Amino acid sequence: MILLSQKRSLFINNNILQKVLQFVLSHALWVALCSASLVYQTMQLDHLPVNFYLIAFVFFATLCSYNFHYLLGYFSAHRNISISLLYNRYTALLVLLAGGIGLLLFFSAAHIRFQNVVLAFLLTFLYSLPLLPLKRLAFVRKAGFLKTILLAFTWMFVTAYLPLSQNNAAFTVTGLLIMAKRFLFMLMLCILFDNRDVKVDKIRGLSSLATDLSPHVMKWLIFGVFAMLFLINFLLGGHGVSGRQVFALQLSAIINVVIYFLSKKEQGYFFYYFVVDGMMVLMTLLTTIASI
Repeated sequence: MILLSQKRSLFINNNILQKVLQFVLSHALWVALCSASLVYQTMQLDHLPVNFYLIAFVFFATLCSYNFHYLLGYFSAHRNISISLLYNRYTALLVLLAGGIGLLLFFSAAHIRFQNVVLAFLLTFLYSLPLLPLKRLAFVRKAGFLKTILLAFTWMFVTAYLPLSQNNAAFTVTGLLIMAKRFLFMLMLCILFDNRDVKVDKIRGLSSLATDLSPHVMKWLIFGVFAMLFLINFLLGGHGVSGRQVFALQLSAIINVVIYFLSKKEQGYFFYYFVVDGMMVLMTLLTTIASI
């Protein structure tokens, strides 16, 4: 009886843990932490003063953008929005509201240029355009590679350009290399998600790199992006980034390629939304350890 009770307690605890993890991943709390970690890494690599208000702002802004994109996709699939439909996604609405309150609270203290915030939200909205059920916007569903590049560029803009521009360091050699590195790193992650979504995107009439290019071309594309990323990481070693940090950046790029090969096999929800997204946190953790 005691053994059965212990097994039941363990099952309940595991079930609760799984539900908590599911909530964290499905409501973009994890990816928001990932984006905040990248902002910190940018400040760290370029030896900038750590602006915790900006880090918090990006965290809450990511909550807003991802839950907005999710809800837009959900509601666009339903012609009539009812109370019951809203109730089915009330937690996402609450997280969206919390994200909005958070970014408003930290906006002033973060001292972000207003035009940069406007541009960031414009980029987010452009990425969500294909989800709008409007016939006049049907052409954006065929944007193909532009959609993937836009997402990688948006991540670069928010997590690299914003912290660099606040310190007038965006267009220094180091700043440009960091932005290029961030864009290529995020492009690799975006390609992984494109490969995963290729069947669903074709059914929904959406285009991406994976729907427009053959698997063979996609493989060589990921190798090409890796080669450029590896080169830029190496170049950072001559512009203020320590050798140990360069090693950490190269290691994270190699792990990205390993994850690409793992993604060629059938993988589940947690692999993409925890492991693949978690590469951002891992990269920041590796460079932080290397800076000690």
